[in-house]
Amino acid sequence: MNLTPRRSYKEKRTFDQRYATALEIRRQYPNKIPVIVERYKCERQLPLLDKNKYLLPDFLTVAEFLVIIRRRLQLNPTQAIFLLVNQRCVASCSMTMGQLYQQERDSDGFVYVTFASQDVFGSSECARELLHH
Repeated sequence: MNLTPRRSYKEKRTFDQRYATALEIRRQYPNKIPVIVERYKCERQLPLLDKNKYLLPDFLTVAEFLVIIRRRLQLNPTQAIFLLVNQRCVASCSMTMGQLYQQERDSDGFVYVTFASQDVFGSSECARELLHH
């Protein structure tokens, strides 16, 4: 399991690069939602994903997307995972990705989702950081 932190998508690309990429994706695939998924930086129990950029149908629910992420992480049923949008709110499982995009997309055109285990919320350092977002 690779637990070393890596630079975030925003750290690797300029705003203009991200904006142009999201704009082109939305032009080519108007019914798809561009999503960046990354492990929360204080997370130590969950592995990194093999890819962080997803193109999802706008009708897919957050719950269905959570199943995809769990499968890609190869988690067992007892392992808890939470999806945070913009590192500040837990996404509602009944919401569609299209609704999430309308409400929470970044100014660059992507939706940023961070995954974390329950233990992250118990960590005082990480809990303080989450509260300040």
